[in-house]
Amino acid sequence: MITSWRLSNFMEFLLIFFLFALNPYSASAQSKSETPQDPQFILEEIVVVGDRSESLLKKSTTPSGVITALELSTLPLNNLVDAISYLPGVTFVHQDASGYMPAAIVRGFYGGGEAEYLLLNVDGVPVNDMNSGLINWNLVSVSDIKRIEITRGGGSALYGDLALGAVVNIITRRNILDQKLDIGFKSGQYGRRGVDINSNYQKGRKGFGISVNLEESSGYRDHSEYKKQAYGGLYSYSLMSTANLKLRINYSQLDSEQAGPLTQEMAKNNYQQSSMMFANDNRNRNQFDTSIQFQSSGDKNNNFSIQAGFRSFNQKETRTLQLTSEIGDTQYEDQDNFVLWGQFQYRNEIGITKLIMGLDTEHGTFDSKYYSIDQESILSQGEGSRTKLGLYAEGKHAFNTRFGTTFGTRIDIIKNEGILNLDTKNNINVSQVLPRIGFHFQYLNSDILDGHLFTNWSKAFKAPTLDQLYDTREINFFGQEFNYSNAGLVPQTSTNLDVGLNQKIFSSRSIFSGELSLALYIMSISNEIDFDMATFKYGNILKSQHKGIEGLLGIYKSSRIRLNSTIDIGEVTFDSGDHKGNMLKNIPKITYTNRLFLKIGTLTNLVLTQKFFGKVYLDDANTVSLPSNTILNCKLQFIINKLSIDFSLFNLADKQYHSSGYLLFDPMIQENVQFYFPAQRRYFHFNFNYKLSSLNK
Repeated sequence: MITSWRLSNFMEFLLIFFLFALNPYSASAQSKSETPQDPQFILEEIVVVGDRSESLLKKSTTPSGVITALELSTLPLNNLVDAISYLPGVTFVHQDASGYMPAAIVRGFYGGGEAEYLLLNVDGVPVNDMNSGLINWNLVSVSDIKRIEITRGGGSALYGDLALGAVVNIITRRNILDQKLDIGFKSGQYGRRGVDINSNYQKGRKGFGISVNLEESSGYRDHSEYKKQAYGGLYSYSLMSTANLKLRINYSQLDSEQAGPLTQEMAKNNYQQSSMMFANDNRNRNQFDTSIQFQSSGDKNNNFSIQAGFRSFNQKETRTLQLTSEIGDTQYEDQDNFVLWGQFQYRNEIGITKLIMGLDTEHGTFDSKYYSIDQESILSQGEGSRTKLGLYAEGKHAFNTRFGTTFGTRIDIIKNEGILNLDTKNNINVSQVLPRIGFHFQYLNSDILDGHLFTNWSKAFKAPTLDQLYDTREINFFGQEFNYSNAGLVPQTSTNLDVGLNQKIFSSRSIFSGELSLALYIMSISNEIDFDMATFKYGNILKSQHKGIEGLLGIYKSSRIRLNSTIDIGEVTFDSGDHKGNMLKNIPKITYTNRLFLKIGTLTNLVLTQKFFGKVYLDDANTVSLPSNTILNCKLQFIINKLSIDFSLFNLADKQYHSSGYLLFDPMIQENVQFYFPAQRRYFHFNFNYKLSSLNK
């Protein structure tokens, strides 16, 4: 069992922060009430992730999107994953009751239990684990977010292999230093409780930012208790008017019990029970990140930044595959990862041409040991290291006020070295050249109808992770030995084409205002990496094709009514082999979200959300499927000066459904058995937030 956590240990933090709030530098932050302002057009937002430099969303040559702190504050959310899911192009499915270990689906790529097709940056710092692609979703609290930016597809040309599906950049409120103190308390069903603290202080050239996020819950299923904690710090120093130095430190820990999947009959009888097969499963994940950044903000003809850091990651996990008390296997895993990384970027602007050049480098080590459940003997061990070097260059040229182009390329060199069971050496080298070219055209230019077309062609790839190559866990199942890793994996590659538009559909001076964004994509994939539940092994699918439509619609009436909708319609099929034409498993054809914001009077906000997740197949033959589901949530928010009180109700209809599932071959009956991860029925959350500053929209 996870030891209980007590808030009393952090009362000293609260006292310090309250004292800080009363200092004279914070007085200006208390002068205005926090009221939502008129919504800003999505297309007028500035994004960074698309080309690693600031540009207007409407002039981007890649499908991009933004969600602001103001929007996030009104939505019924459990965590960061919920926040990102409101952006078009990204869907999450959960395989545990904590909600912090989701599988990310991006343009038809299913990251298994991780998110290896989505690259996440926090304040420009990469946070993906280089050895597994893992994203620590516990690292950032929603209350600490100023904005979230996303660019979908073809990100490899600038960011490398983990950006094949999408690139997400989170800008925290710590990174925007001003005098503020925000304190929030959480409560809810199943023993949920927590606290969020975010504070900034700046005087002269120096600035400090601190965030604390603590949460625990007994979980909605048996054996699903979790406890998480995350701490972040930022120190900023202005060396001169044109240069600054920033030091960041982040630490997070997640302890969670794993209830495991259930058969359909078990879930029907009692969805809250835990699985006997995984009765001993639990995880403990610790991550420490630190980075230092130097940025020159001199004239636009000579602008550069340098940043470097290291990341350490430890995971201890009990893993089970237990059918009966006599049949199965339970092991204890202890995995350590360590990564050193560095980035350099130079930006130059001459007239109507912008040039960006840069270098990314990483070196990481991987050490995984599997013990008997009593931890007295080592069953297997794998070691590996990876060195990555990426060089990129991109140019942007405006032919006139309406027409422009983006062009560039990246060269990635990856060297993998591994030792399997301290015996067999395995070295794999990968190199890729990743070109990209895009065009932007403003076809309408008026106050009422401002429209932009874009297209983008690129090459992308994803190298197999060190986990996939060298993780030596072996499972003894009915006398058969299964090994997860496959040292014979080759990188998957893709050719990508995007065509889309960004259209203002109403004038800002009309009764209503709004915008429409659409993107059509085609991705031809070779050697897609997939995990086969029949063999318990990673392998390469010969060819597959991903194609679809992503859309976003926003309609607003001043600041009182806002309607936002996203939709993703895709088809991901085998392009060759025995299952040619079939859908890849776990990938829905359609997902969409709707959210309606209503301001009632001057103090009350009401938000209704709808999420639809389409049918998915659980096997390559497309004979077994998981039905679609529609989930309704709502949030009632009261804002009184600096105090906001939120009541969120999730799964309004109390629908029983499964968030994901898989097939497992049972040798006893010589048939596949269906297993499901039951989702949470109706539940509620309370949040209390006190803000001594503006929301920093």
